[in-house]
Amino acid sequence: WETHRAAHVMASYDEEPADWGSTHREGWKSVAERPFVAGTFVWTGFDYHGEPTPFEWPSAGSYFGIMDLCGFPKMAFYLHRAQWVDDVPLLDLMPHWNWPGREGQAVKVMALTNVESVRLMLNGGLIGEQKVDRYTMPSWQVPYAPGRLEAIGYRGGREVARSVVETTGAAVALRITPDRRAMAADGEDVQPYTIDAVDARGRHVPTANLDVTFALSGGAIIGLGNGDPVSHEAEQGNRRRLFNGLAQVIVRAGGGGAGTVKLSASAAGLRPAISNVRRLATPARPFVAPARMTLTVQDWRQSPAATARPSPDIVLADNDMNSWLYVRAGEIQPPQGSGRWTVLRAKLTPHRGTRERGGTIVFKDLVGRGEIWIDGKRAATKPDFAAATLRVAFPPGPGERIVTLLLESDGTVASGLGGLVFVED
Repeated sequence: WETHRAAHVMASYDEEPADWGSTHREGWKSVAERPFVAGTFVWTGFDYHGEPTPFEWPSAGSYFGIMDLCGFPKMAFYLHRAQWVDDVPLLDLMPHWNWPGREGQAVKVMALTNVESVRLMLNGGLIGEQKVDRYTMPSWQVPYAPGRLEAIGYRGGREVARSVVETTGAAVALRITPDRRAMAADGEDVQPYTIDAVDARGRHVPTANLDVTFALSGGAIIGLGNGDPVSHEAEQGNRRRLFNGLAQVIVRAGGGGAGTVKLSASAAGLRPAISNVRRLATPARPFVAPARMTLTVQDWRQSPAATARPSPDIVLADNDMNSWLYVRAGEIQPPQGSGRWTVLRAKLTPHRGTRERGGTIVFKDLVGRGEIWIDGKRAATKPDFAAATLRVAFPPGPGERIVTLLLESDGTVASGLGGLVFVED
């Protein structure tokens, strides 16, 4: 709730937008005050890995989502809910009320609500009352004192909603909350579990940042998270740190009939938690026999046109999103510029059979003459300009592979990928 740029921390009060955007409140006001605008699209609903605006490494994810990387709601979630819902009175208080060492110092408190007015109380004493502007939302500077912060919402002079945040005790136990109480025993059903720390009264402790270890039977842990955009912890395994009191485990139920999916969580100094979810017997999914394995290579990058044969080793920077076109196999794009040569490049990770034994990459209706390079080695040439299907041996090898085409047009018809491209095992 305080910005510390050196630590890559941004406050959640919706006051510091990206330099190319606006705050959530300003953005919605611009739409809502214009009745001829049909709706809005918020970038972004979920935080995501990459583009850690306004930071760089070690930040590893975005900051401006309505929800974080785990789908845990942030301030903007309650803000938009209060702005977009009319028929049910809503009232949420931000932030939490655990600020040890800041007694007497002002803390900004926001009420996110769709009521007409809000009265704010601290430990039974009146802080103030404000009419609600649903674009900006009521806020107060409240001298911090531990205890109970309570907001009361009114419509037509009548109380219609309350929201409370309290100073909690120290964390004494972990808690596990599954999204559902039953899962299908098909080896495919997946659900998230929320892990949090609670005090002696069972209240969520929003300042707990503890290492947690997990154990599971009856399924598999396939993902871990905590919503921290600066975290570099492994997202698979059996350990994750609570971030502001929360973590998430993604579990896939096992097959083999009815049973129990049992997840346990433990942390030093806290009571462990156990969750038992029913695993229900599920009929086998109908299926057809598998066809021959093929990997479609659909997405390519196309260089600007060149007047002379370019090098197959030409480098495109990872952060270059603009100088090379994004093209799809089967859609020939006209050249950028007056030259007759273009480079087409794709990155792919072949199926296991191709990685181990090799395979064949097939170019349907390839237009133009030129060369096919795989991982920096020339694999084939095409001597004619006319469209033709080309089959090229694809060598075995691990990991991501790079396919590069050097194509020359005849000056009348653009060269390119006239049909599908795929790798056969």
